[in-house]
Amino acid sequence: MTALGVLRLLDEDASERGSSRPTLAFDAQFCGELGAVAADRDAIVSAVVRGLSVRARFYGTELSTVNKPADFTPATFEGIARAANRWQRDALAGLACGTGAAEVAESTLCAANGASHQELVRSIRDVLALVEPEHIEAGLFRPWSKSYSVPAHKRRALALGTRKPTLRLDPADERLYALRATNPTPPSSEYKTELGAQALAIPAFELLPVCPASRRPLCIASRRGRNRVFFEWALWSVPATIAAVRSLLSVGPHDADSALARGAFAAFGAARVTGEKGKLSIAPSFGIWQQRPA
Repeated sequence: MTALGVLRLLDEDASERGSSRPTLAFDAQFCGELGAVAADRDAIVSAVVRGLSVRARFYGTELSTVNKPADFTPATFEGIARAANRWQRDALAGLACGTGAAEVAESTLCAANGASHQELVRSIRDVLALVEPEHIEAGLFRPWSKSYSVPAHKRRALALGTRKPTLRLDPADERLYALRATNPTPPSSEYKTELGAQALAIPAFELLPVCPASRRPLCIASRRGRNRVFFEWALWSVPATIAAVRSLLSVGPHDADSALARGAFAAFGAARVTGEKGKLSIAPSFGIWQQRPA
C-alpha cells in the first residue's frame, strides 16, 4: 500500500509538471524500486509532502464530518462526489460505493470500521495532521524502525485521546489473541508505528475503488471466501506506470500465466479477520505463488 501511495503521488506531480511518468517495480527481496523520478531525495520528499498536504485539506474540510466510510449517506456521498475533482472522486471511490440502496457500502479494505473507536477516515485525518517531512523521508529511504509515538503535546493539541495513528493495514497494528503465540503487550504501553508509511498508504486507496459485486461491493484486489475477505496482489519486476499497475490490480494474481506475462513474479494475499466486539484486523500475508525474477 505504501508503494502504491508513493507512485500515486509522484505520478500526480509528474502530470502537473509535464515530466516523465514514474514507474514502480519490485526486486527479488520484494523491495519497491521507483523509476523515471528525480535523483534528488529532497525533491521526491517535497513532491510527496505537497500531495499529502492537498489530501489533508480534503479530509479536513469536505470530509470533516465523516469518521468512517459507513457514515456516508447516499445524499452526502453523491453531493461530495459531484463537487469533487478527479483525484477526490478516486479517494471517495476508494472509501465507499453507492449502490442505490439506503446505505453506502464501505470498502472491504477498511479495517477501521468504528469498532472500539477505530475509524478509518478519522485515522487518516490524524495521520495527516501528525506527519512531518522527516517521517516521509524515513518511510521512503530508511529501514522501518516503527519507533514513532505521538508526543504528549500533539496528542493534547489534536485531542487524540487514546486513538492510535494507524490505518490498521499492518498486522502489527492490532495483534489479536488468535494470531499470537504469547500474550499481547499490556494496553498501557505506548503504541508505536512507522508514521511515514501510514501516511504514504493513504493515496493507495485511490487506486483500489469499491465496485458493485453479485453479493456485496468489493474493492479491487479483494474477494470473499470462507466467511472472510481476502486481499490479493502480485509483485512485478518490469517497471510499470500507474496505468499498468491499475490493470494488474484489477485483473488479480490468480491466473499465474497471465500475471507472469504481465511481468509479475510472485503473488500474495492477506485476510481481514474479525475479533471480539467486531474489531477488524489484517492478518499476516501468505504466499499464493512465486517465481523468482531473472
